[in-house]
Amino acid sequence: MSEQPELAVDWQSQILRDAAIGLFKTERIRRDVYTSPLIRELLELEWLSQVDDEDIYTLTSKGRHQYPKLLDQNLPQWQELALSGMNMQDEERDAFMRRLEFIRANTRFDLPVWINQKSFNTLYGGDENAQVSDDLQALLPKYRISEDAVLRIRGTTDMHLMRKMLKPIRLGPILQLMSHAAIPERDVMELTEVDGEQPYMVMTVENLSVFSDMDIPDHLMLIWAPLNYPDLAIKVLKMIPQYVPHIHFGDLDPSGLALAEHIAEESGRPVRRFLPEFWQEYMNEYAKPCVDGSVKGSRWQLAISSNALIRKLMLRKEWMPQSAILLDPRLRHELLSLMN
Repeated sequence: MSEQPELAVDWQSQILRDAAIGLFKTERIRRDVYTSPLIRELLELEWLSQVDDEDIYTLTSKGRHQYPKLLDQNLPQWQELALSGMNMQDEERDAFMRRLEFIRANTRFDLPVWINQKSFNTLYGGDENAQVSDDLQALLPKYRISEDAVLRIRGTTDMHLMRKMLKPIRLGPILQLMSHAAIPERDVMELTEVDGEQPYMVMTVENLSVFSDMDIPDHLMLIWAPLNYPDLAIKVLKMIPQYVPHIHFGDLDPSGLALAEHIAEESGRPVRRFLPEFWQEYMNEYAKPCVDGSVKGSRWQLAISSNALIRKLMLRKEWMPQSAILLDPRLRHELLSLMN
């Protein structure tokens, strides 16, 4: 009995077209009578791999880069077909398509894995502040987009930041040579776990100035957690064992308190704020009036705090920056007391 010939991919089938475009947008495809020929072809090219569900396949790294070219050959209008189902104005769709065609004609073959957010916005949105919708991003190369922020760590602990398929980042040698370790976001996002020596305590610090200038005892690790992008600090904090206590040191204003709660919630830890007893002695000289709508020092909207210092600031409609107590000799003593 002769074997049945393998069916060719029917690019005229609307069902197949929808599935093929859906594969690019979601990176997943389900095997059925219509998609089997396409799946077989992509498996031979090593552009697909099978997931746990035996009928579901996903694009490989190689497939993500090469699959659009197959669509170009067999469905020249595939991007327009994908766009036609989106809620977009004609002018917006036409502008996007013109830019996309120009980019593709002038883009190098070996696309990077990572791309800066502003570079991405400029290339595909026309301006570094443009917002490229999720629907449009589904039609674009599968970049990993980075703000290119920096994780900053201070201390003396020789913690090892482990990375998949890469050498670990050993903090000890870096911290011996420099005032602090500065690790790019793209490297932070490759971290899988921490190993090596652990600190006695971890403190996240809101302001870079205080993070850089604080006099800290041995075995205390500082991690900079800026108000506008604490994500890198949170990622590392989640990897540090729960037996290592965490405390947050920030400004005494609504956003500073909210930042402490956000870090605690995201990292699965209790909210602990560093509030030195002597801080209230600085109120008359350094407390500032709250201002509606300000990012820092906005008006208090929270329930009156049980902490005496915060309660007094609330009642006086004032706030206080953490840098006010930076050079007080009692600061180091309070840090040591915390760790003991």
